[in-house]
Amino acid sequence: MKKFLTLLLAAGMVFSAANGASAVDIKVSGAWLTSFSFTDSLYGSAPLREDSDDGAFNAAQRLRLNLDITAGESLSARIQLQAANGTNNPAYYTWGTSGVGGAGNEVTARLAYLDWMIPTTDVLVRMGRQVVSMPSYTFSGSMLGDTGTVDGVVVNAPINEMVGVTVGWLRPSAELNRWGAPHYAHTSVDLAFLSVDLAGDGFKISPWGMIGLHGNGSYDDDGNLVSPGSLDMMGFGSSSDARTTVYWAGLGGELSMFDPFRFTADFLYSGNDADGTARREGWYAALGTEMKTRFATPFLRGWYASGDDADSRKSGRMLNVGAGGEFDASAIYFHANGMLATTIDKKNPAGTWGIQAGVKNVSFVEDLTHRLSLTYIQGTNNTNRITDGTVSKPSSMSPVDYMTTADSAWEIDFLSSYKLYQNLTANLLLAYLITDYDESIRSEKFDNAFRSTLNFTYAF
Repeated sequence: MKKFLTLLLAAGMVFSAANGASAVDIKVSGAWLTSFSFTDSLYGSAPLREDSDDGAFNAAQRLRLNLDITAGESLSARIQLQAANGTNNPAYYTWGTSGVGGAGNEVTARLAYLDWMIPTTDVLVRMGRQVVSMPSYTFSGSMLGDTGTVDGVVVNAPINEMVGVTVGWLRPSAELNRWGAPHYAHTSVDLAFLSVDLAGDGFKISPWGMIGLHGNGSYDDDGNLVSPGSLDMMGFGSSSDARTTVYWAGLGGELSMFDPFRFTADFLYSGNDADGTARREGWYAALGTEMKTRFATPFLRGWYASGDDADSRKSGRMLNVGAGGEFDASAIYFHANGMLATTIDKKNPAGTWGIQAGVKNVSFVEDLTHRLSLTYIQGTNNTNRITDGTVSKPSSMSPVDYMTTADSAWEIDFLSSYKLYQNLTANLLLAYLITDYDESIRSEKFDNAFRSTLNFTYAF
């Protein structure tokens, strides 16, 4: 009996040791956003037009819950659950609709990836659905930027204290291939990229490049075109080739050695090798400067993104991966300070140029900060793309989607943020857009727009 108990105790100790070796730590973090917005001339069937719907009120919320599952310093995984409303908006849930957890896909896993270190090295491998950003220093999301969630493998390798290399393979779009279902060739998009970060005392430079294959789809037995998705990489037509090569080359950096001044610059060139009207190539450049003081940080920044030429069959706008980032030049026309109330939702600067002056981090009262900016926006697409019947046309000729050199707008944004508690912040955004679109080349008349949003963010 004593021997049996000894053996049982030894077996328990072995089981306990094995169980301890496989133990993981689970940490919870996330953000809960609740927003109340009033907008004018921004929603309805004819936004920004004189006959658009009157002011609209909207209340919305979103929860993103991160579960970090860590087995050690070299192995972890993250799952980010998002409670939104896929039947109305994939980014948030609008109060009064079907409700969180109702029918549909309102609760989803927005992110799901595995992080692991290659043994005996400092090389980090991330596999799964993740957020991938190309280097961008002047504007957030200006150069492909935050492409949102994308599937792929990204490897980050620090060479030394000054140099780091990141390589990756991404698959933003692919046709489902499964047992018993038809499969069509050339319906996927695959991208490979390389980025190098060079950092020193008071400066940082990031050259990068990306190349890929954009499948042009094929026709099924009924003659229907199977599309690889609405990725913004082609011109105004379809290429006759089965696959199109797409590419980007960029360079960005910042200079902070002249404290309190900071200077930033970005540049990219992109294109494809498609034929006919599907051909596309374009570029983007941005410069910025700011000066940090005790009470505020004034800044000045601008950008130029090429547009479509007057008589060329190809498109002259830069390529984007899907929507193309979260370009934060303004809160109505572009995608700054969304706070569950995105409006025009133009996420990339292609076909526009602009300049912005403002001041941020303004604080005279503890826990209360302000940001004020004035932005001028003008199109870089030639008006012939709208008026000349012999040139290739964009899918939408609205100035909201396609600004020409005759279209411009002014926007003023004012954001105040107050920290109610350590984890709870109240934000109030007031924004006004003044449009000056050339109505002589279009059949509609356009109006100005207003947006106000009261947002509460609980970050934990």
